[in-house]
Amino acid sequence: MSDDSDPVPEISVDGVVITDELVLLTDQRVQFSARGTTDNVPLDELIFTWDWGDGQTEGGRGAAEAGHSWVDGSADGIVYTLTLTVDDGLHSVEHSIYIKVLNRLPKQIFDEPLQTDTLTPLTMPTVFEDSDGMIVEYYWFFEGGVNLDGSGMTLTSDFSSTESIEQNPQVGWLEPGMKNVTLEVTDDDGNTSVAILQVQVLNQRPVAVFARPLDGEVDTSYTFVSESFDPDGDTALLQTIWEISDLDDPVYNVSSVSHTFLEPGLYTVSLTVIDERGLSSATKSYSIRIANPLPVPELEFSCPSINGTVLGEIPLTEDGVVWQVPHTSTGAAFVAPGDPIRFDGSGSYDADPLFVGRTSTDSESSEWNGIVSWIWDFGDASSPVSGPVVWHSYQIPGTYVVTLTVVDGFEGGETNKTTLTVHVSRAPIITTEDPISADYVSIDDVVLLNSSAYDADLIDGIEAWMDLDQSDDSDGDGDPANDRDRPLTGPLVVRWDLNALQDTDLDGDSRNDWLWGNQTWSQPGEIRILMQVCDGVGVCSSEEYVITVLAEQEDDKPKSLSDLTWEDLVPNRESAGLFALIAAVLLLGWLIMREKDEDEMDAEEMLETYDVTEVEVEGGLPGMDQHNPPPQPKYLTVQERRNKESGYVRPIRTRRR
Repeated sequence: MSDDSDPVPEISVDGVVITDELVLLTDQRVQFSARGTTDNVPLDELIFTWDWGDGQTEGGRGAAEAGHSWVDGSADGIVYTLTLTVDDGLHSVEHSIYIKVLNRLPKQIFDEPLQTDTLTPLTMPTVFEDSDGMIVEYYWFFEGGVNLDGSGMTLTSDFSSTESIEQNPQVGWLEPGMKNVTLEVTDDDGNTSVAILQVQVLNQRPVAVFARPLDGEVDTSYTFVSESFDPDGDTALLQTIWEISDLDDPVYNVSSVSHTFLEPGLYTVSLTVIDERGLSSATKSYSIRIANPLPVPELEFSCPSINGTVLGEIPLTEDGVVWQVPHTSTGAAFVAPGDPIRFDGSGSYDADPLFVGRTSTDSESSEWNGIVSWIWDFGDASSPVSGPVVWHSYQIPGTYVVTLTVVDGFEGGETNKTTLTVHVSRAPIITTEDPISADYVSIDDVVLLNSSAYDADLIDGIEAWMDLDQSDDSDGDGDPANDRDRPLTGPLVVRWDLNALQDTDLDGDSRNDWLWGNQTWSQPGEIRILMQVCDGVGVCSSEEYVITVLAEQEDDKPKSLSDLTWEDLVPNRESAGLFALIAAVLLLGWLIMREKDEDEMDAEEMLETYDVTEVEVEGGLPGMDQHNPPPQPKYLTVQERRNKESGYVRPIRTRRR
């Protein structure tokens, strides 16, 4: 069977058959359809070729649909020929339509109202953009005239310009009001767009100015002179309003005001100006302080005690409480961590003559001292507290500065402050390495314990004493709170617990049985002992040591000369001859040593010079050095025992824990 019919092409867009011309915009993509094409061959077997007329083609078997957009257009339109070719394998048919592509107009992207002040340049925004090209011409029209110089506009500047061809001109107006601005743009294809913008031009506020007055005294004469101006109007037409806080009514429309303040206090002088359009300036104000004597802060401190012992907590009542003052040579406080301190600022007063000599903190009292507020900063990052008498304690050793700020009751309140240094004691430093002088001790041996420590506060240069009674001036210097009744730095108290694992006093704490027994141990083994060193305010350090206690063994115990027997010296008869020979040699040596050499002779001659007393030992033999024996040597330190030059090196059996 032969195919003798040609395909009949058809082009449609969105179901509408295009027979002649289709008008589009640049970059406007359109979906074309050729499904209306007829032939005796199914559409899926037909070959469709789309030639868009701009140099681009596409297609294929069954490609009955295709989309395309044209980039180039113009104001009048560029015409492209779209050709569709349909091939059924035997017959090929072309079908063409015209595509007219118009250039897009510049698009307005800004249409918001604008606002500025008079004499203030406003940079005009970018109003249009061209999506398929570029804007090549700008034409601005300003109704009523403007200044296009940019910054530096004054009342005498030129405000007659009405046109600009810049893309973003800087524009300023002389008069306030709503202004119309017209912009016409042209793109590179010759299309134009127009927009009208509105600019609200605000009247500038006048500026109130007068010189800052200095603080003064009663009867100081002041003259306040206005130097105000209107940046966009006639300064000579400004109205003035003066307000002085000790006057009942304002002073109007004068350029200067003279005034004298009759009482001390804090006063305010204010000036407001109004321009010819009725716009008020911001109020310019200054405060003047007419001198009032500052309040006088007085700060005392003390610690509560009962029976001479500082309390570790705030007493509920003052019954039986004696107030002690732990102070340093510089007047600072000196306390232990955790000790409560009472800070007393009730002696503060307002130095105004009205309050001098008054002592009450009650503002309703006729004896009120004039102080309305006491603010305490303890210098340890804790929150400030208020009140004439306050309590505080410090938990961490160190140096702190307490600041008392007092506020008087005169008008706005004057403030003054004073400070007090508080030293919170550091624990003593223990330097003892070995509490005993031997490698070990034996059961029931009486042991002398060695201790070595120093007061860390003395290293910091702090010297402190306790005044045992704040109300008693024991040294007669007129200040009852600085007596040096008892030193708090320097002397240290050393205590021992001879068995830190045994609770001797049955109080539940095995490490506080201080100095029990005779400093002996009745059981062999390793014993833990505890040394505690405390300073004058009860701040303590402790160190634990391990002591080796040995069981006494008679066979191994070394014998002294007095303990030796004949059997010890001559264990058998066969040795008797040898022992006799040794005795003879020793006797001969003694006789030789009895003969004095030149050194001994010189020593005898110098005996009187050095005032050395000759001594004799047992048996009438003179001492080798011919003088009283030296005092017992001190115990060697660990370093000395380990030093080979000392001539003595031994293992350390007592160890520090």
